[in-house]
Amino acid sequence: MGVEKYRDEFSFEELVGSNIPFQDRDMIEQHPFLNKIYPYALNTIHLVTYCENNTVSLLSGSLEIGAVESDNGFVEKLGEISCGLDQQGNLKSHAYKLNTLEKIDKHPQTRFVFGGSQIPHFDRLKAFVISLHIQNKVEDVVSWKLALTSKGQVILLTSLTEKENLL
Repeated sequence: MGVEKYRDEFSFEELVGSNIPFQDRDMIEQHPFLNKIYPYALNTIHLVTYCENNTVSLLSGSLEIGAVESDNGFVEKLGEISCGLDQQGNLKSHAYKLNTLEKIDKHPQTRFVFGGSQIPHFDRLKAFVISLHIQNKVEDVVSWKLALTSKGQVILLTSLTEKENLL
């Protein structure tokens, strides 16, 4: 089980005028655990690492989860939910709907309860971003967006080093 960097990402802006990223060829089949939380979107792991005194450590982590917002039974807009992670990859007992900042303890569509669950292969995810941080010789903070495939493979979607846009 290796690590891949996903390269087939384009922007809808180039094609149809909106700024929504999509993958051109190989769609990612996400890990069954992440699929259980919400199977209709690619749920991503967001990790932030930092370097201090030549030591790279994990600063924070969250799971970014898809959702559909609807007040009248029709899909009105796509939403996103963010659930914090501890240093071992355990989900916090509550998450937040990012468009309203409403605090929730389970996914509104799938009813998945956040507390008491752990991201599979979290040690692999954490080691991967720390290794990349060291290899790239970044002396500051880096934000990483990752996917986890059905086979436990880590895919780097994006990384960001601009301080003002990290969290």
